Amino acid sequence: MPASDGMKGSMYAILLELLDSAEELNGNQEFDTPVFPSGNDYIIVAQMPTSDADALFPTHQVEGPSEYVEREQYDKDYSPKVEELAKPKLAPGEMKLYQWANGDAYDGASAVIGIPPQLIPTLTDYVKGLGIWDIMVDTIKNDPMPPDSVRFYNVTSPLGDGDRTFTWSAKRPDNFYGSDSDMHWFDVADEASHEDGLRALAKGGFDEVLNAIGTFLGLDNLVSFSIGLLAVTKSEKGYIHVDFAGSGKKAFNFLIPLQSPSDHPELTVIEEDDLGNRRRGQVKYAPEFGVLNGDDAMHATNECNHRTIDSVRITVSIFLVQMEEASLEQVAEHDKYYFPFGNMDWIWAQRGRHWQAGDSSVSLVNDKGRRPFEPKDEMDNCEERVGENKEKCFVHGNERMLCYKTCGTFTPDDKYKLGEQRHKVVGW
Repeated sequence: MPASDGMKGSMYAILLELLDSAEELNGNQEFDTPVFPSGNDYIIVAQMPTSDADALFPTHQVEGPSEYVEREQYDKDYSPKVEELAKPKLAPGEMKLYQWANGDAYDGASAVIGIPPQLIPTLTDYVKGLGIWDIMVDTIKNDPMPPDSVRFYNVTSPLGDGDRTFTWSAKRPDNFYGSDSDMHWFDVADEASHEDGLRALAKGGFDEVLNAIGTFLGLDNLVSFSIGLLAVTKSEKGYIHVDFAGSGKKAFNFLIPLQSPSDHPELTVIEEDDLGNRRRGQVKYAPEFGVLNGDDAMHATNECNHRTIDSVRITVSIFLVQMEEASLEQVAEHDKYYFPFGNMDWIWAQRGRHWQAGDSSVSLVNDKGRRPFEPKDEMDNCEERVGENKEKCFVHGNERMLCYKTCGTFTPDDKYKLGEQRHKVVGW
């Protein structure tokens, strides 16, 4: 074991005491060369007693300790063979934690959850009705964005009377740490589009998923604070990462497959021990379940190439949290790149909104909206900075991410209509 000089001395003394006790039990027979404090900051104990047939221990002789030579570098296994994960059959609203096929528990906070049968068709119709589906397919196949860039789109909601426009953003992340993927993210870009997306989740029966998570994990409340879509056609190497760490199993990303072009697994699941050795599994998406990724759940896009069949994989990504002061910074710091830009005041105003333990009236269907929050600009001279037609409100930069009031990123309380059920306010 690694040891300081002080610890090594203490361990040496303890081992000598144990040695004395062993000698007493063995008829006061002395051991030869009993304990050796070695170099390289390690302790080595190696000695079997020499004894006759009447001794407690079998005859065995150790000539002496061999010299310990420390390796210059420990070779971590970063490319393990793929192992099978358990594949439970799930009823809608049933949740099962990840488990390896041999029965071992997975060490991250991850699970599969049965989803209601109307959820995927409802969300698919919504995304297609917005026009985002066609935008995703055309962008990634015909006009891919450069890595680490952003675009914005005005779209019309298919809900209600269909005459309300909303803003969505598209981002192609950089290929981090040697990853190689053409994945693009498409996200709601302001509070109005976020509220519209929540109504689509309500229509699709997402309350059943929230209840499964909250009940299984014994949470107090849950809120959906970010809605987005992932589109990918090819991945040579996925970006292995965790979405959350240190939230106390109270913050999650939930993935729902809308289109899975092939029979190959879409998601890589990684478990890593303290020495850096990895264990790898794969998840094949199916319309019967969604995937929950929580604290320390290492995952990545699985290797794929859907270009050979001229198709695009499309997945819904929904971030959820039990909102409390302890988890607020964890959520706000998750990603300031896109809405809600890490705005702690707005995120805190969402608390207890979509599910509460023991209160079935709190739901997406009956959603009464957020708590009071009045947007304000977080930088000076926003009205001058954004341009005559607010051009910089739709360019990824400080103006977009800090001129909350001027750019209309968040809805003022008087227009939001606090305390009223959302289906009455928006009409659906």
